[in-house]
Amino acid sequence: MDAPFQRLVGRFVPVSLPPSGTFDGQTVLIAGASTGIGLAAAVHFATLGASVIITSRVASRGEAAKRHIEEAVGPSYKGDISCLELDLESYESCTSFMAKLKTSLPDPAALDVAILNGGMVNSHWEQSEAGWERTIQINTIGTTLLSLLLLGWMREARSHRKSPAHIVFVSSRDHLYNDIDPLVRWSQEKDGILRQVSSKDNWDGGFWETQPNYNISKLLLMYTIEGISELARGPDGDPLVVVNSVCPGMVKTDIGRRIATRSWIHAIGVWLTLFVTAKTADSGSRICVTAALKPKENHGEFFNYWMTPDMYRGQAKSVIGSDKARALQKQVWKEVIDELKSNVPGLQASLDKMCQPAMDTLGKGSI
Repeated sequence: MDAPFQRLVGRFVPVSLPPSGTFDGQTVLIAGASTGIGLAAAVHFATLGASVIITSRVASRGEAAKRHIEEAVGPSYKGDISCLELDLESYESCTSFMAKLKTSLPDPAALDVAILNGGMVNSHWEQSEAGWERTIQINTIGTTLLSLLLLGWMREARSHRKSPAHIVFVSSRDHLYNDIDPLVRWSQEKDGILRQVSSKDNWDGGFWETQPNYNISKLLLMYTIEGISELARGPDGDPLVVVNSVCPGMVKTDIGRRIATRSWIHAIGVWLTLFVTAKTADSGSRICVTAALKPKENHGEFFNYWMTPDMYRGQAKSVIGSDKARALQKQVWKEVIDELKSNVPGLQASLDKMCQPAMDTLGKGSI
């Protein structure tokens, strides 16, 4: 089956879920689950037997999502559903969330799967409190911070588990659609790549450019996921936590709401795009479930509904596999880590506990 036909089939025919009870007795965290893909994934995991912990920036929306999950699974459900507040734009919120998560679970081994689904599409340039463009702050820097906090804790449980826990990033195939030459130029600037991609001067806010930094934010995230995947390995090279990234494809959610507010033309465009090309959140979120079952042999891989691994490697060669891309990955990883170490108390100590082979692989001084 060729790729275009697979994409068409995927638009109308959801992939199968694993058998009932697959996640019995397990606990699954879904970050960014008050609506859309995250909420649908939470319903799937709960239906398959897991206790679920969801996060929301706004407590009231989290409680509404919790009630939705409870109604979906019905009175026979034997697991627990809880909600914690989390704002990926705030370093303090990430560390506070992590502290609350640790107190809500008996030990690191109690967390089996973490789905990192938070993100945004922004058609207007906005600056975060930390000084970065908001898309970069949330999709790249904040998501990386959350994953590092989780990884540092989840690694400790490997000796108490029969198999590794999982961290799954909800990314996008849009990371493939970048011209990295500007990033290469910016890498030679004194203030670095992150500062340049966050600069209002480099924001392409033309009428037809609806998501200027989204693709870049997802590429930078793929670069940091690579670093996180290495940190997840133990001294023997096997992953202590299995790390993967996925693309659910075009899904009917409200992520395009900021684009729709630009004009009536944009509003119609968003509606038509979703109507013609998008699958339901129920369908799109199923890739989160399948990724949470991947064996350690698939550690570090990116999954898409219609793209084979060989096809992905071919399409990703210029932005992931080329010499220019390899140099960019190292610099982006260093810049993100330096930003987080400077602003997140205790992160350096957590990084110091990561395995030495991973540090050697990533390069001396990068952590």
